[in-house]
Amino acid sequence: MNKLSSFFNSAGLGVSFFCFLHCILVILVFSGLLQANLVILEIFENPINHALLVITGVSLAALSLIKFSDHSQAIRRSQALKMNDLLSIQFIVGASLLGLSFLFDGIYSEILVVFGALTLFSMHAKKLLKAN
Repeated sequence: MNKLSSFFNSAGLGVSFFCFLHCILVILVFSGLLQANLVILEIFENPINHALLVITGVSLAALSLIKFSDHSQAIRRSQALKMNDLLSIQFIVGASLLGLSFLFDGIYSEILVVFGALTLFSMHAKKLLKAN
């Protein structure tokens, strides 16, 4: 795995984990097990922040799946980018769950984000562990 791909996987892993953690906290607030005065929850009550986090997570996941070649290899193979991995089941399921979260409100949206974030998180973790 090259440095750029490793960077996108690491950043995607962080964003996916942060998204997962946020949604677990929101579910705990909805269930009454946690007080809603946590600063992190107030930040993400805004739908724009939720959208930015989801779009960032899906974008980093997509970028981490693209195989970037250096220029000399690209000339020999006549292909600078290889995007076949964007059709992976984990990416499609994770991105779909995160996309569906915009169609629902409240706890249902958060549950979709939890599963979508976990799917992308596991995809990033598997790629990073495989590279080491």
